Amino acid sequence: MEISAAEFRANCFKILDEVEVTHKEVVITKRGRPVAKLVCCEQQKAKDPLLGSMEGLVETIGDLTEPVIEQDAWEID
Repeated sequence: MEISAAEFRANCFKILDEVEVTHKEVVITKRGRPVAKLVCCEQQKAKDPLLGSMEGLVETIGDLTEPVIEQDAWEID
């Protein structure tokens, strides 16, 4: 998409939102000549590398709410 600098100034926030959603670049012109290109910044969309990085590597066996050691093992003599 190509728009004039005056149109960009008038609709800046709307155009920024559109670029974020569609990931399509916008060329901003001044007197018919391209002077800037607006593109979506992918860095903001990047997933946190730590969250979920070990998903599927661990298997839960049994009930997690049960005590690990039975009460009979802790009897006092």
